[in-house]
Amino acid sequence: MDIPEILTSLIFPIFGSGGVVIWALNRYAKKVDRNDEKIKTLERINERLELLQSGLVMALENDRVIFKALRTHEINGESEDQEQKMDEYFISLLNRDGDKK
Repeated sequence: MDIPEILTSLIFPIFGSGGVVIWALNRYAKKVDRNDEKIKTLERINERLELLQSGLVMALENDRVIFKALRTHEINGESEDQEQKMDEYFISLLNRDGDKK
């Protein structure tokens, strides 16, 4: 018996039954599923971080408007504009939570 015949006689029963092939495909599918889950989780985390970042920027803008009003002892149109921004931000958060349910 030469080497190709030995390899054929060993490989054919192992892969011919399909058990090893099914096992390998199953293992590959599990890895792909885990990677897909990780990607989806990272996308959700990134989305939440962007929402948090925009909220923090808005809070800093609010502080700037408040301190300017205290410094000049007058309320100008900036506070109304800032209030409108906050309303839009909070309504967008409510809409996002409503869409996911």
